[in-house]
Amino acid sequence: MKPFPDRYKPQEAENQCNARWLKDEAFKWDPSLPADTDYVIDTPPPTVSGTLHVGHVYSYTQADIMARYFRMAGRNVLYPIGWDDNGLPTERLVEKKKKVRGGTMAREEFVALCREVIPEYEQQFRDLFTRLALSVDWSREYQTISDESRTVSQMSFLDLYRKGLLERRLEPTLWDPADRTAIAQAEVEETEREGKLNYVAFEIEGGGEPAVIATTRPELIAACGALIIHPEHKRAKELIGKRAITPLYGVLVPIVADDTVDPEKGTGMVMCCTFGDVTDIQWYRTHKLPLRIVIGPDGKMIEHLDIGSDDWPSVDAEGARATVAALAGQKAEAAKAAIIEMLSEKGVLLKQEVTHQVIPVAERSRAPLEIIVTPQWFIRTLDFKDEILAKGREIAWKPEYMRQRFESWVEGLKWDWAISRQRHFGVALPVWYSRRPGEEGKVIVPDPADLPVDPTVDLPRGYTRDEIEGERDVMDTWATSSVSPQLVTRSINEELALDIDVHKRLFPMSVRPQAHEIIRTWAFYTIVKALHHQNTVPWNTIAISGWCLASDGSKMSKSKGNVIDPVKLLDDYGADAVRYWTGTSRLGHDTALAPNVLNQGKRLVTKLWNAVKLAHMALEQAGIEPVSPKADIEAGLITHPMDKWLLGELSETVEKATKAFESYEYAQALRVTDDFFWRTYCDNYLEIVKSRTRFEGKPDAGQLSALHTLWHASVIQLKLFAPFIPYVTDTLHDVLTGKDDADTRTLHARGHWPKLDEQADKDGFRAEGDAFVSILAGVRKVKSELQVSMKAPIQVLTVAADADQDIADLIGPVEEDLKAVANALEVRMGLVPSGARTSRSPDDRFEIALEMAPVEDGA
Repeated sequence: MKPFPDRYKPQEAENQCNARWLKDEAFKWDPSLPADTDYVIDTPPPTVSGTLHVGHVYSYTQADIMARYFRMAGRNVLYPIGWDDNGLPTERLVEKKKKVRGGTMAREEFVALCREVIPEYEQQFRDLFTRLALSVDWSREYQTISDESRTVSQMSFLDLYRKGLLERRLEPTLWDPADRTAIAQAEVEETEREGKLNYVAFEIEGGGEPAVIATTRPELIAACGALIIHPEHKRAKELIGKRAITPLYGVLVPIVADDTVDPEKGTGMVMCCTFGDVTDIQWYRTHKLPLRIVIGPDGKMIEHLDIGSDDWPSVDAEGARATVAALAGQKAEAAKAAIIEMLSEKGVLLKQEVTHQVIPVAERSRAPLEIIVTPQWFIRTLDFKDEILAKGREIAWKPEYMRQRFESWVEGLKWDWAISRQRHFGVALPVWYSRRPGEEGKVIVPDPADLPVDPTVDLPRGYTRDEIEGERDVMDTWATSSVSPQLVTRSINEELALDIDVHKRLFPMSVRPQAHEIIRTWAFYTIVKALHHQNTVPWNTIAISGWCLASDGSKMSKSKGNVIDPVKLLDDYGADAVRYWTGTSRLGHDTALAPNVLNQGKRLVTKLWNAVKLAHMALEQAGIEPVSPKADIEAGLITHPMDKWLLGELSETVEKATKAFESYEYAQALRVTDDFFWRTYCDNYLEIVKSRTRFEGKPDAGQLSALHTLWHASVIQLKLFAPFIPYVTDTLHDVLTGKDDADTRTLHARGHWPKLDEQADKDGFRAEGDAFVSILAGVRKVKSELQVSMKAPIQVLTVAADADQDIADLIGPVEEDLKAVANALEVRMGLVPSGARTSRSPDDRFEIALEMAPVEDGA
């Protein structure tokens, strides 16, 4: 046992613990242990975007709490850490940091800037995660842009391409005009706004009553390929088979029937443009309509349209060209305003109605999306919905209801997964296109042995520079992070592997911790990859965390000014208190930043320090060598009923906490531990046992019993709290169990969780202990009513019980402890004397009467 420090210094303890953990390789996965002890975590690689926020503290700490528990419970934990350091968020960081625009620079220059900037921000994450006490295995650190990660990501591409699950197609694609790149459905969010529903008249070829459509996007009239009418519309028989003339452009378009038109919406007749929304794509394909693109990749109206050609016939080609020229180069919203004015002047804008719109926007740029036709690489998902759902049901979702979010997303899929991005900094798509005569356009992929490749620099085997065109697009960042399990196991499958033995041992992984907002992206994509590569699941369990909200319950955002700097939070409260706050929130639940809970965490650290200090003072000279509660009871070293009661209550707490942890209910584990520590241990037991911890010379049997109990209670509670507040618990454990001349094995080492079969009988002496605590509460209540100190002496304490209770059997064995803690000269069991101040115990089992001792003169 080491000398007890004068006071607890959080920053000093954090530094010392981190240094010791790193030196001892306390959190390193041990490949020499049996594979069935492995517990492998698919740690989220944080996006290197330059922003550290309290959400990182919240979600990563919750994952670490579980990692620390399973390690202490004896599992061989592999807890890697990676950095998602490529893709659009990183590009934006670099552009902001260096005040450049990637799109205006040579690719190799911009990539060089990215590689220069990202180490600084990755180090900020390392510093934060270290200070948070994340027990990651730093020897398993990876970057998604490293050569090895690029190799594994490109292996994934090759495997899917060989299996026909990945293909390049020229088709309508979700397009972000702000970042000028294709995006996937999962990167789309919806936003609400007020818009105008414009009722526009289309003349009918040959005359007659015009056809009226209602549209919120009149700027797409030039892209109209047909008018679509419900077959039961009142004008259906009259119009179907005829041609309408688009206003301002004079383009002849067919009028066709389709029962997917909503007859109650607008006029029951719509224009199909290429493309205003996903329904337009469906009608375009169903009715084999012409492709007419009027908005370019920059989100602006195209300057030259081939209106008047055979493929785009017009009865007023000159007027159409004038309209095109007037709108050329305008962004879609400006073009909309201009064309509404033109339609009004022409007299074909019949009316406008204010409408509530829900429009798709890009998740990152927030720009309204367009749908344009571009060549992109797609992973097939639509044909595999049933298989994806089946794999999702093989995984244990924590909490279970989060699985419904996943299934709702899968069932609502409308697009295959577009993985190509028109960006600079990312994992290259490992593809070339042949220019060799006779095989023009042939797709060429590399030999796996040549990976990683950059097709803009490297050549495929057997081809010269002039014979190929290298793919310039890069992979979506989700296409790389979706193989995070395979990045750690260094393999895709048996055919494409860097270390197949490690892969076979570690994949599928044990658990994926992640936030609920990326179920549709990271969880979904990772499940798709595991299905396509090996027809398996990527992990057995997925643990879903909630959001960290501002203290008023709103979402944190820079615009609201309510974002909290996580470093300042750690400075103000200390890492243990911050971790305590995160541990109070259940999986899947959004939680507000709560100063009162943070302060409660600080109070716990202080109280735990003082409680162990009290035990240390008693134990320092005792020279005892405890084994376990059960063994020490059996050996006759723990004999006192109240000691056995305390250890029985502690045994039940260990059982409940263990059960909660095994079910990923760490917040429940913290609750039962917290409750035992404050209520049972501090409020009652430490007061009860205090008189038996004072001794001179050799302790007697009652004192020896108390000392062994204090030891076990202190060490076991430190272990129960350890996953939540690792710094103070490890520091105190080192003081209690260490020797001056030797380092102590960390409390957080493998196998240090309290073993259930070594605990005391949880039902032993429960009746006596519960009765004692109930009577003590009654005594405190009476003293409070008398407005006297809890230490005020009692001449006679009388306890009466219902007739069916043998109070002597309950109180007799613990009478001396009751006298000591109540400061009573005498305890009587029986009838309450008349005239005495009485009270019922809180559980209403006992009536308690106090005859206070006379106060001495001058006292």
